[in-house]
Amino acid sequence: MSEYIPGEQPENLNEFTKLNTNENPFPPPAPVLEAIAKQCNGNLRRYPGPSAMPVRKLFAEKNALAPENVFVANGSDEIFTLLFRGFIEPDGLAAFPYPSYSLYYTMAEANGISYDTINLDESLDVNFDAFLEKKYDMIIIANPNNPTGKGVDIDRIQSFLSRYEGLLVVDEAYVDFYGETAIGLVKQYENLVITRSFSKSYSLAGLRVGLAIASKDIITGFLKLKDSYNVDRLAEAGAYAALLEEKGFRYNIEMLRNNKEYLEDALADAGFEIVPSKANFLFVKHPGVGSEEIYTKLKERNILVRYFNGPVQSEYIRITVGTMMEVKLLIKEIRDITGAE
Repeated sequence: MSEYIPGEQPENLNEFTKLNTNENPFPPPAPVLEAIAKQCNGNLRRYPGPSAMPVRKLFAEKNALAPENVFVANGSDEIFTLLFRGFIEPDGLAAFPYPSYSLYYTMAEANGISYDTINLDESLDVNFDAFLEKKYDMIIIANPNNPTGKGVDIDRIQSFLSRYEGLLVVDEAYVDFYGETAIGLVKQYENLVITRSFSKSYSLAGLRVGLAIASKDIITGFLKLKDSYNVDRLAEAGAYAALLEEKGFRYNIEMLRNNKEYLEDALADAGFEIVPSKANFLFVKHPGVGSEEIYTKLKERNILVRYFNGPVQSEYIRITVGTMMEVKLLIKEIRDITGAE
């Protein structure tokens, strides 16, 4: 199997401006940190609840669902592992867009599942018609897509579901930044799974919490397949508090969107081509300086962005939106590297 290569995490992290792994630059609100700290007591000797039911109930209440429609996981990564372990036959065939989140490919290989990759179209949009040219048992798309940042209209997802009989998984790790969710389709389509993450919009990448939203039968399947106690006490407390803390959540989202718009304007002024993004990152390329060169020179200046090998994506770099101070430092160095006047 091919190895999943995460973004660089240098040991001397404090010496770097880290804009390569789509983490939220703003810390969780104080009530969330307090809720996690409160769990650091003698009860850590006890197992957590086996299904994180308080989080399931709260998320369901906020989204007009039943708790039986929600599964809490050890990050979205666990959900993808369980999907390949239990929701497709060993001789089944999966399909994913390309370029997209490469962990899908790695997880499929790790579980012995064959798959095809379907190239994005010339506009870097998902080519849904191509996914109907063969009988695929499972399809995973990211909305917004990673690494491009492009979103998919919910109408297109619904139209596809009306024609597709396999299991469609929509990875909404970045959906909170612009709010175009397909959760409303879960009640209508029993072959739909939505995944969510607390790592990005909720600033809790270090806790490892993800959600799956689907029909009750599918959620029952996840509960059968998961590890006995897959979500620990600290993670459950942090996720629950994060769902309650709407004011701090909205404030962080608004700040990030403002920084993103500033970064987009500055990169455009420096001559970059920018893929329209509905996420907390930008997929960009410069007409005069190669993306690998820009990545390398930024790293020499202790600024990390993401560079991917492979067709199409090697033409670009992916830049996570940081604090305004980080964004301004990045722009200063990029203008110097590209010779922007």
